[in-house]
Amino acid sequence: MRWRIRSTGHDPRQIDLLAIVAMILIVITVGHFLTEHPKKHLTSSFIEPSQTVRW
Repeated sequence: MRWRIRSTGHDPRQIDLLAIVAMILIVITVGHFLTEHPKKHLTSSFIEPSQTVRW
């Protein structure tokens, strides 16, 4: 299969390659952000019910 560069614009494979590189960079950036800034655990969000409560 021969490469055919269109005279009207960019080769579609270049756009696909650019999109793949952009997606890889986004995944790496998000992974780095999640490892460097971990979510703080809120201990007050869990309410432990009392055992003496009657319904």
